[in-house]
Amino acid sequence: MSEIITDKLTGKTSAGDVDVTSEGGAVTMQLQQGLAKAWINFNGTGTIASRNTFNTTSLTDVGTGNYSFDFVNDMNNNDYAITGGARSPAVASGLLNAPPDAENEAATDSLEFYALSLAGNPTDFNHIYVVVHGDLA
Repeated sequence: MSEIITDKLTGKTSAGDVDVTSEGGAVTMQLQQGLAKAWINFNGTGTIASRNTFNTTSLTDVGTGNYSFDFVNDMNNNDYAITGGARSPAVASGLLNAPPDAENEAATDSLEFYALSLAGNPTDFNHIYVVVHGDLA
């Protein structure tokens, strides 16, 4: 087995393009497109606190089940994708949703969201996980 040890990968044609061949060998994908650009794992009850994070800062408790955080490095546009979940001993699981304000579009420098119970109610959960995929600025 071969091993590559490096501190930096740079594309040959373009510095930001590093292609990876698929498992079946039929296609390639750009490595950077598949990487999470930000994520956070935090306690959303009482005094909220981050457990672990990447490219996020300034975690804020906006209200019951409503949170926001800033990106350390901004996203390129507001067309990024978020995934996440939530759980607590009292509430089995939850989902994430954008605030109901139709004018509140995703921002490139921050993310605001609700953690909802399966019944659709904003809920403070012990464990909340958010992952962001998209293009960095």
